Amino acid sequence: MERVMDIEKLKQDREFLQNLEEQKRSALRSKDIVKMYDVLDTMLALDMEEENIDLLYQNILETAFDTLTQMLTEGQKFDFHKEFDEYVARAIYEHALERWDRGDRKGAKELFLVLSFLVPQNYKEAMFLPLVATAKGMDLDEFLNNFVAKEKIEEESFFFDKFTDNAKKFLKENEKTLDEELKKAEKLA
Repeated sequence: MERVMDIEKLKQDREFLQNLEEQKRSALRSKDIVKMYDVLDTMLALDMEEENIDLLYQNILETAFDTLTQMLTEGQKFDFHKEFDEYVARAIYEHALERWDRGDRKGAKELFLVLSFLVPQNYKEAMFLPLVATAKGMDLDEFLNNFVAKEKIEEESFFFDKFTDNAKKFLKENEKTLDEELKKAEKLA
């Protein structure tokens, strides 16, 4: 109850809201995806106007895809020791999940495929599982309910990276599908 009251107070605090707006403008000017996400997360917590949230999120995606294009052009990979890289990967991953949720499995699969080549080794499985699930026509809810060990995921995690035994079995049973998808990308490289 205390938290709800604090949020309501913040929604009415003109100084706080002006500061948040200035942080948003600054983040947008500098194309700082980390700061943009900080503002976005605050706006979401405060349940602010959807139009403003959507506009900020579009800027996040634009920055992320511009960065992704540059990385692919230069043959770079994500370095999750750099906060900027983590947030770019987060944006691409979230966009893939959104596409999947809207029924665009092909678009989601392509994004998971790209991410699977760019993320550090310890995040590969977090990209391989949704890659195979989308290739097999699974919808997002089925994936989340059957394969994601939600109780094991750390609150700060940007990715679904803890999986059930069923998920590991599914990936093992579908190694051929995974190999086929990875080979498609290798042909393009």
